[in-house]
Amino acid sequence: MIDYRSRWQRRRRRKTNVRRAIIAGAIVLLAVVLLIVALLRRESVAWRYQPLSRGVPYFTTDTGKLFVAWSSGMVRTLQLTTGREAGLVEYDRPFAFWAAPVVSFDLLVVGSDDFKIHTLSVKTGKLRWKYQTGGRVQARPVVDREQVLIGSSDSYLYCLDLPTGILIWKTNCAGGIAGAAALADDVVVVGTTTGRLVGIDRGTGRRLFMVGTEAAVMGPALAIDDHTVTVGCDDGRQYVLNVRQPEECRTIEVGGLLRLRPVVEGRRFYIAASNGRIVAVNLENSEQLWEQKLNETLTVGLAADDRYLYVGTAAGYVFAISQQTGNIRRRWELSQPVVGSLLATDDLLVAGLADGQIVALPVPD
Repeated sequence: MIDYRSRWQRRRRRKTNVRRAIIAGAIVLLAVVLLIVALLRRESVAWRYQPLSRGVPYFTTDTGKLFVAWSSGMVRTLQLTTGREAGLVEYDRPFAFWAAPVVSFDLLVVGSDDFKIHTLSVKTGKLRWKYQTGGRVQARPVVDREQVLIGSSDSYLYCLDLPTGILIWKTNCAGGIAGAAALADDVVVVGTTTGRLVGIDRGTGRRLFMVGTEAAVMGPALAIDDHTVTVGCDDGRQYVLNVRQPEECRTIEVGGLLRLRPVVEGRRFYIAASNGRIVAVNLENSEQLWEQKLNETLTVGLAADDRYLYVGTAAGYVFAISQQTGNIRRRWELSQPVVGSLLATDDLLVAGLADGQIVALPVPD
């Protein structure tokens, strides 16, 4: 006699087992897919530094170390290759730092919101001297011949003795100074927030010329060669000025706010605007060689190695762009807006984030 009940129970168990196997397989497949997606989207990070307090990080590198000043008022030294604290400079202030420091002759120089220029010993972290200006010091210092050149929002460019902090000269530039100065042919050139390019005699501090622009100059000046300086402006023009013939200043139309530091490589000139436009220009004739338009707001850069340009954006992306073609070689997606500083070495690209973190990324092959 056939046991129909037993046969039905066996058939039911087989169907149940098949359903369970299908569900388990689907779960495993989904887990594998999610893992692959996570791996593809994972940041390729060489190291990451998380400070104790938030703030925008501004940094420079010297002798294998990263010197960082945060807008929270903190200064630290990190190992460039690992991101670990080097324990050489530890300095904390209640006022903000708004530009990258400069390191020279074992001294670190940085300006501050407290109207002062701070100079620290790299070896001990101790304050060596402070100099009081009449306004916020938000421009990056420049060191030349053991002297510090730095502007303030009080309209003065200051020249100070690096070892002692003694004033050598100061010059009224008729407008606040937000960007670093540049030197060419013993002339210091700096832009002002009132729309002027000012030339100053390097030795005496005597004002030599003023060239008007159509808007504020908020970015740094850059020396192209022994007698030529370029400065970006909020009128969307890049000004190229021969300090021997400042009246013949020429401009390159780019558009947007030109506050990022340009890059000169050989006879090529790379300019980036806040609206995402990046152009390569022939320095000889100002002919445009290529253009890349990113649908992003650029916040930091340009950084460069021997092959790529790098920019950071408000949406948290970093782009590597070919210097030869303008094509995007790589894009990193980070967790925060990229702000403060962006620095490229032979092996690493170091980026500051809005939450105070610093992230080091391996450069593309």
